[in-house]
Amino acid sequence: MERAALKYDFYFLNFSGTKLLFSIFERNQIEALFVGGCVRDAILGEKTEDFDIAINAGISDVINILKNEGIECILTGIKYSSITVIINGLKFQLTSLRKDEKCFGRHCEHSRTSSLKEDVKRRDFTINAIYVSKSGELFDYFNGIKDLYNKKVRFIGDLEKRITEDYLRIFRYYRFCAKYGDLENQYSDAIKNFSKQIKLISIERIQKELFKVLESKHTIPILSNMNNSLVFSNIFNNVNIDTLTKAPQDISLDLKLYLSFSYDDLTTTFRLTKLQKQKIKEYKHYEKERALFCYYKKGKEFLEEIEIIKRSVLNEQIDLSITNKKLPEFPIKYKDLPIEIKNAAMKIKACEKWWVNNNFKPNKNNCLSYIKSINSLG
Repeated sequence: MERAALKYDFYFLNFSGTKLLFSIFERNQIEALFVGGCVRDAILGEKTEDFDIAINAGISDVINILKNEGIECILTGIKYSSITVIINGLKFQLTSLRKDEKCFGRHCEHSRTSSLKEDVKRRDFTINAIYVSKSGELFDYFNGIKDLYNKKVRFIGDLEKRITEDYLRIFRYYRFCAKYGDLENQYSDAIKNFSKQIKLISIERIQKELFKVLESKHTIPILSNMNNSLVFSNIFNNVNIDTLTKAPQDISLDLKLYLSFSYDDLTTTFRLTKLQKQKIKEYKHYEKERALFCYYKKGKEFLEEIEIIKRSVLNEQIDLSITNKKLPEFPIKYKDLPIEIKNAAMKIKACEKWWVNNNFKPNKNNCLSYIKSINSLG
């Protein structure tokens, strides 16, 4: 294997936690190598907070060794021969070298191995299968570094076998394509063959990967590739890529979601946070309201988002200069209403909207007259 060139700054090798762990491993004849995202990102001059270490020892033995050294082990992934340790505030995920035996979607039977070549075969993409030792020696069996520089996301080994092992890899593939700008969609035909199986993946896992695509600078071409490969066909009702192309690409995730997917999918299929659901419902509620009313009720930033929605979805243009307008105070309050007014809250709300849409010109008496008029209607 090659020596790490000086241009690679594997900064995590100098962490005090790294030095402590590797000294413990060395005393116990355990070989350890950093692998995955931290190595991949460091080669590109980027930093990360995820540090994965592959070890050629059984995870139970490692737990006992570390506990004797006073290092706490978090056993969350122990059924996958993986644990997490926290040293000086940094998390390190330790995983035994493994080889996969039988895989059923995301469920896989594996066995321990002392062979790095066996461990690398089970990894998903060449760019995620680069290892580095504590001395900076690189192990790159599938030319992952070359693929990084060429912006290529390639599966390791047999494509269909890799996908069948874990259907989520389809979404991970597109997520990495979005991150590195691989726009070729080279596996499109093969991925189409798994379109029906994609619905077996939990929406929570799909959403996590999909959000990373939406947050990238290559959102539109990657969403288009996913759509052309039938990735969405058995999950969502509709994907509105054409609508998204009409909008700026530096908009918020919530706005990208609203422009890209149907309201029904966003409110029923996705697992959005309470705040995200609230924002989506506000977009829906206000998208057909007059611009001045949107500005009055929700402020300048929200109006700018509604302007994008109106332009992209409804082909309407609005004048954002209204945000220079000073907003007056609504001239009536509950105490001003006559006692005979029924459903006062609803009628004040209707009056306020009427008042705004009349450019704030109606005075207090005008507003009271309007409320009395709609009160007479029931």
